[in-house]
Amino acid sequence: MNPENTNGHVLPRPVERLPEYAHAKARQTLAERLIDAFGLSEASAAAIAAAVVDPSEVRKSIGEPTDPDVEKIAVPGGTLLGIRTSVWARRTMPDPRNPRTLPSRRHPFAVDPGSGGEDSKFRPVPEPRSVDRDQPEKAELAVDIESRHHLIWACQQAAAFVLAENDWRASIESQGVMEAVWLVPTTYQHADGSAPATTLTTAEGSSRDTAVHNLLGIHSADVPYDDNDARFRAHIRKLNDAFDRGERNRETVVALRCERIPALILVGFQPHTSGSTGFPTAVKSLVALRHVDPPKPWGEGPENESLADEVLDELHRRDLISSTQRDYFAGSCTRSEAAAAHLPTDPVLRAAQIIQLFTTDDERVDEAIRVAVTSQSTRKRITPKLMNELATALILRAVADEPAKVDQVRRYLRHAFGKSTHRAKWQATGRTSEQLVQAALSEVREAIASGTTDEPGPSSLELAVRASYPLVVSGRLNADRGSSGNDQPDRRTPGEILDTMRRSIHGIHQLGRALLDFETNTPLRAVDESGEIKRLSDDSSEQTVSDVYLRNEFPPPGKAKAARPGDTPTDRYHNALAALSRAFEGVDQAFTDLTKVLGDDSQPMVDARGVEPRLTDNWRALLGRVDEEMVVWARTFRKAYGTKTSTLIDPAEDEAVEDSDPYADASDGVDEDWGNPDPGSKADAAE
Repeated sequence: MNPENTNGHVLPRPVERLPEYAHAKARQTLAERLIDAFGLSEASAAAIAAAVVDPSEVRKSIGEPTDPDVEKIAVPGGTLLGIRTSVWARRTMPDPRNPRTLPSRRHPFAVDPGSGGEDSKFRPVPEPRSVDRDQPEKAELAVDIESRHHLIWACQQAAAFVLAENDWRASIESQGVMEAVWLVPTTYQHADGSAPATTLTTAEGSSRDTAVHNLLGIHSADVPYDDNDARFRAHIRKLNDAFDRGERNRETVVALRCERIPALILVGFQPHTSGSTGFPTAVKSLVALRHVDPPKPWGEGPENESLADEVLDELHRRDLISSTQRDYFAGSCTRSEAAAAHLPTDPVLRAAQIIQLFTTDDERVDEAIRVAVTSQSTRKRITPKLMNELATALILRAVADEPAKVDQVRRYLRHAFGKSTHRAKWQATGRTSEQLVQAALSEVREAIASGTTDEPGPSSLELAVRASYPLVVSGRLNADRGSSGNDQPDRRTPGEILDTMRRSIHGIHQLGRALLDFETNTPLRAVDESGEIKRLSDDSSEQTVSDVYLRNEFPPPGKAKAARPGDTPTDRYHNALAALSRAFEGVDQAFTDLTKVLGDDSQPMVDARGVEPRLTDNWRALLGRVDEEMVVWARTFRKAYGTKTSTLIDPAEDEAVEDSDPYADASDGVDEDWGNPDPGSKADAAE
């Protein structure tokens, strides 16, 4: 996946000309049909007709007033009647008492209205009620407010809360509203004597309508009072003129995309014969089915499984993978069928191919993945993290274990593919583990000999990707397990540990041993710097690797390996090195602590008082001597390990490997197509 494109959100929905605002005659005809078919008041019917984009189409869809053809929605207590259509966003209003704000409201019993902060300036807007108490089934609502100022305040409070807690603006800006908002004709009754105002108000709070109004610069509280048809018609004409001229600036495109929204307008309610449920209660029941008692969310696992399948289907539709590859990556073919198609049956090699698919810089693949993901979710960002999750979902289809175990592996494996996997050039090859280790060793030796500290090369990266599967699936490498009862020495991700391992000869040997042991169904064993199997201190058995062992043996930059229990010269060397590392950490901490000692003027005392030269002169001399020695040590290390021959492969087999595999030639590094990382990728890896 090209890192320059991973932060894009969704492919924008194309824009088109807007329909003209319907003439008064068409709106009046629809209003009359609504009155005849559903018994709505003139005000509610007019509000619906004013909001509908195409009144004639809605009128035809209703059918005969005596037997209207509308959508029927079952709810506890009866059946709601609805009309699905497209409405003008400027003729609808988000619920000023959005249910999401309920817990944060300041009620009069706690704070007298107007005596506290802005959040208690007025009483909270009360629950909607039936317009006609004698006809509670009538599909109209009424809300009692003190004044227009009260409504303005309530709309501002609701919008601020919604945009902070459930912001849809990024998605809607590029896609528009795709799922219908639920609308109910609502009349706002003013206690100050002002005339009632009727408009379509969202029934479920509607974060989407709030986002649309924010993008379009609409003041939601003005909607019930705005009846200037000429100004609205001129606004539509201006947008269409801009579209015809080819203007595609952000303001124009967002307006063309957001001025219309899909809607379900609730126009009737049929209560059960023996029931007493009213329309307000029925609307609450419908909202509760979505927000209070909705279907249980799929969760990350099923969600990523579905998205990954859609990615494979989209890649196949674009002829980027064959139908056989799609089935192979989806795990829906048997291993014998994979072998017949000349595809690897080893789950390790299959995993590497899947990772390559989701980390490639091929723009065609990038676009296919983007389209597939955003077809199911408009708020998911196309990031390396998401790519890892989708790849992991497919990789684990090769694992047949208990669901709880598989879910744990999923949570760890998705962190095993770090930045280098997405940024550096590499390829999933068909080389054997031995051949791959030889190529990786050549790369690392070359990096050591040249003194480079950035990207070793593609073979070491492919080796780390391959080894992630046996190490994580077998439970030998974990993600951060949290702070409770956690004995992990650090909180690095598996990808960071693997990246550390592939940059040293010891790490290459250990990655290779993990692959070889996994292939033979042997517990993953630990190896020393030369690739020899380690034995426990009492020499009773071979030592196996664990998460703690790998973190101690391959620490982050600047830290030495953990102390060893043995007493061999090598053990004493590593223990002394670890002691020196801890001493430097102590010096660094002590230096930082000194600079944080503040005086009466709140400034560091060391800046004001300084330090006696008899101390600083000796310290600088010591640091200078140590620095000179470290330069020599680093040069010696490069000479010693930049030319050492691998001992992982049996010497008797080495010649055969070299003859059969161009990557195994240690005399001149690796194959020219693999030994030189892309110059641009080095800067990325250094980050």
